[in-house]
Amino acid sequence: MTLPPPQPVISEPYKVVPIHKHRELMDQCIALINSEWPRSYTARLWSLESSKETLPTSFVLTTTDIKDETIVLAHAKLSPIPADQEAVFVESVVVTRERRGQGIGRLLMQEVEKHCFHKLHLKKIYLSTIDQQAFYAKLGYKLCSAINIFGSRPTLNKSTKKIWMFKSADS
Repeated sequence: MTLPPPQPVISEPYKVVPIHKHRELMDQCIALINSEWPRSYTARLWSLESSKETLPTSFVLTTTDIKDETIVLAHAKLSPIPADQEAVFVESVVVTRERRGQGIGRLLMQEVEKHCFHKLHLKKIYLSTIDQQAFYAKLGYKLCSAINIFGSRPTLNKSTKKIWMFKSADS
């Protein structure tokens, strides 16, 4: 039997904070998201400015550099699912390229889950991915059918590229 590779040790002081409480980080966050999925600055700004205490909420994982300036390393957005008031859709999860494989995405998702399950008292977290199924599976996410994340009707979203996954509060 082969053992899995050791997990990176997270030693830096990281913070996971809602972007609406740290508007000074908007430009860095927009640059990070656009590095993965290019879109207009205005569209990204509009999306981030919609962040609030309820849903939608955008979280950033930050650290400080040697000049004691805050640096955005990761982002995740939580969006409501109109057809299921007890669930949330996590989207735009991204870690800066230079810091991937260091446990930052795992830390961000753990904080997102705490927020969803313990603060918002939601029952399920849904997400879709094209190429990160193994990452989410390690975090306990399971495959599921596509869901409708836009309207209040339970019609399925039939995107063929995406892999849909979920995690329950009682998992």
